[in-house]
Amino acid sequence: MRFDQPLIEATLVRRNRFSADVKLRNGSEITVHCAHAGSMTGCSDPGSKVLLSVRKDPRHKVKHQIEIIYSGRTPVAIHSGRPSTLVAEAIASARIPELAGYATLRRETTVGKTPRAELVLEGNGLRPCYVQVKSVTMAHENTAYFPDALGTSEAERLTELTDLVREGNRAMVLFVAQRADCQDLRPADHIDPDFGQSFRDAIARGVEVVCYRADVTRKGLDLRDRLAIDLSN
Repeated sequence: MRFDQPLIEATLVRRNRFSADVKLRNGSEITVHCAHAGSMTGCSDPGSKVLLSVRKDPRHKVKHQIEIIYSGRTPVAIHSGRPSTLVAEAIASARIPELAGYATLRRETTVGKTPRAELVLEGNGLRPCYVQVKSVTMAHENTAYFPDALGTSEAERLTELTDLVREGNRAMVLFVAQRADCQDLRPADHIDPDFGQSFRDAIARGVEVVCYRADVTRKGLDLRDRLAIDLSN
């Protein structure tokens, strides 16, 4: 996935949930959009370098959004909507073996009571596969963790995937670690133990779980190697 314009460098002043204040290189301070619902632990420290894109929709009052924040020297892509596009592009170019062989790919499809399955693959005589794509930005000592904030919706969505498996479909959670310094992924039991238990239960009931690491640069995101999933407590 390539950014369609050069990113703008700035410095993070403060993060306020879905917005942030940043200082541009000319010294002016502006408010920008932050497309990340979690805590952004480890990548929201004031003074961090950030890279911004321009929002093209004229209906948006806030004209810029954060694409990348540097955690030390590590660039972390924090836009939670980018992984779905990245994964769809990788499937189209046959770079995700676990999802190869399907004839069609649909995006943002309503499934039962959940908001959507980001991707639905069908055709060629294969069982339909419903894929929920998750953005991962938190890491510690080369291990990626999810989620980075307490909530109920993630566990509920795992239940929906379990129901889809029981109905004869494939269902998958595909994590994208949006930083290149991770070697494996673990459920963040220290943050949301209910999610950790639901995560393990869903795997035991046939939900597939895969994690890929993305290279993050000023030019864009590139899906790379598959990471191990560590289910130890």
